[in-house]
Amino acid sequence: MEVVVGLGLHRPMTRAERAPLKPWSAVQHDPDDCVATAVVDGIPGEVNRLVASADAVVSVGVAELHQYAGVSGGHKGVAVGCGSRATLAALHHRDRVLDPHVRIGQVDGNPFRAAVDGLGAAAGCSLALLWVPSVGVWLAGEPGAVVRAAIKRMAPWVPEPRTWPGAVLRVPPAKASSLYQASRAATYLAMSPDPPLEHGARLVLDAACPEGLGSEAGFVAALRSCPPPWKSLLVGTPPAGAGSQRAIMLALLARHYRLEVAGCDDPSLLHAAGIPATRAPAPRGPDWLDVPAPFSRLPQRVSA
Repeated sequence: MEVVVGLGLHRPMTRAERAPLKPWSAVQHDPDDCVATAVVDGIPGEVNRLVASADAVVSVGVAELHQYAGVSGGHKGVAVGCGSRATLAALHHRDRVLDPHVRIGQVDGNPFRAAVDGLGAAAGCSLALLWVPSVGVWLAGEPGAVVRAAIKRMAPWVPEPRTWPGAVLRVPPAKASSLYQASRAATYLAMSPDPPLEHGARLVLDAACPEGLGSEAGFVAALRSCPPPWKSLLVGTPPAGAGSQRAIMLALLARHYRLEVAGCDDPSLLHAAGIPATRAPAPRGPDWLDVPAPFSRLPQRVSA
């Protein structure tokens, strides 16, 4: 049995991060060592060579909200986690991620999720194990069915009767390593169906970001290519490279809200890209909406 860690285009895991996987002699995914599977919705399917040669493929993952796929897990662990550079570039092209039906928390009718499921099936993935941390259960079964069951169990939308001038997003340590990872908390709320935020609201990430902007070269290059609010990323030639789609999400966020980072280890690493950041703790008080679990539970505006 081979265990492949689905890194996508992210950096390799550190020795400390790999330690819990030692009993399984896990292999880290190499996006440059992939073989072709099938073309899905115009996307060239290519997957890790070990995955492609396996007699059976099982995706093991965690169910969290996802900006494009609606929720993580299922076929995504194989199609994205073990996909090639060409596959991931085509899947995350600006035209695809800006499709109006590509929405966080939405699985059915979401063309991004449909493409991910098609790519995973083409790679031979027929079973998924999915941990749903918000309710503390494991789900197992056909990958598409497991994802749909997970989103129902998660019940990710929390009713909020008023709108707020600012929100503090408490980023868990596992997601607080870099702006690339932590910023998802802010864009998840900003692009959720009905965020309870005033126009121009401040979205404060409570995240140390010890790795600064992150290791995703496309994301870093896109942010540095123009100053906030990064309007040029939304028109003309789309940004390219690993993680560039995350910069597009920040440009969308900046149309309506202001992004800041608090509790940052080295604010200068973010200042270089025009991101307001401070070492000071994140604010608290009656004027701030506190979002303790932005990757699984998001407040949504409702009538009082």
